[in-house]
Amino acid sequence: MTELTRRLVDFIQENLVLAGDDIKVDETTPLLMSGLLDSLRTARLLNFLRRDIGVPIPAAKLDPENFRDVVTIVAMVRELESV
Repeated sequence: MTELTRRLVDFIQENLVLAGDDIKVDETTPLLMSGLLDSLRTARLLNFLRRDIGVPIPAAKLDPENFRDVVTIVAMVRELESV
């Protein structure tokens, strides 16, 4: 697991999983299908990516396909870093 993957998994587990939910997040957990990402949690995730990872996500990338799981988010971040 890369450093970015670990940081994202940890952030999602600690900040987006609600208390009482029995969800263990890993890099392939379906974030949208599991209900982990709603509009408020997506905003928190975007803020984390911008502030802590240093990669702002442009509006053109706000497609559900880019937020399926941590693997797809990492791929999008890596693509944006290379621009």
